[in-house]
Amino acid sequence: MRQPFHEGELELQKKYKAYHPPKLVKRLLKDHILNELIPFIEKQTTVIISAIDEEDHIWTSMIIGNKGFIKVQNPKQLDIFLNKTQRNEKDIFLMNIQTNTNVGLLFIDTASRTRYRMNASAEIINDTIIFSITEAYPNCPKYIQQRVLSISKENTSVKSEQTTGTILNDFQRNWITNADTFFLGSVNKHGNMDASHRGGPKGFIQLLENDILKIPDYIGNNLFNTLGNFLQCPKSGLLFIDYENGNALQLSGSTTLVLDQENTEDLKTTMGTGRYWLFKPEKWIQTKTYYTADWRFISFSPFNP
Repeated sequence: MRQPFHEGELELQKKYKAYHPPKLVKRLLKDHILNELIPFIEKQTTVIISAIDEEDHIWTSMIIGNKGFIKVQNPKQLDIFLNKTQRNEKDIFLMNIQTNTNVGLLFIDTASRTRYRMNASAEIINDTIIFSITEAYPNCPKYIQQRVLSISKENTSVKSEQTTGTILNDFQRNWITNADTFFLGSVNKHGNMDASHRGGPKGFIQLLENDILKIPDYIGNNLFNTLGNFLQCPKSGLLFIDYENGNALQLSGSTTLVLDQENTEDLKTTMGTGRYWLFKPEKWIQTKTYYTADWRFISFSPFNP
């Protein structure tokens, strides 16, 4: 069996004595989509995608469509039909994947608190994005706030308004510090992209001086995919969704790991891990009317601190 983890992941697994039985790893980490998970993927109405722009900035986006916009053609390939999505022509991922084909995908059902991650390469042919899968694996349901999505319009182009910048404004700072969820993209030194999710109670993100975000790393699956990527490539792309109004805030910037924080307050804040990571925004894109859909909040994750 080939080594499924890169050096960054292995370094943190060793540091935190996170042993993973080879048989379990082999069962979970695949280079294809498991047949039993194809129905789950094809019924999804959202997908998170991370990609890199021409200047090596990571950006994370969300695609929304009615059931049927995702089709698994075979265990190594899935397609997204853009004419069945709420197409946002201004979303940066449409440009990014034309020049940097490696992407991270996250299929997340917030109603059932289920998620499935993939690494892939992508190409656009006519109105279809074709993804060739290189790795696929499930993630635990922790820290997912339960929300139910209702799509009000189908197969439509979204009339969005975008603004861009490099320095956060007060509205954006308030948005970030009141968030209970965000999505993120990361990459390792081999160019393999990941898309992931982070959640917690409202206010779990601290905003430090110079607009640096301080994010606790809670107890997870101990694979250290994201933090391992940060060891090798200290950068990320964050996506915040305004679930009530359909807006989005995308940030791209640099990351720093802050480990072994052992005072009482830090251990309480991180649920015992003593780990944080810092994110310094370098660019942002704010989109008004990122999609037209309704999210109904049900409950916070029972795993939240």
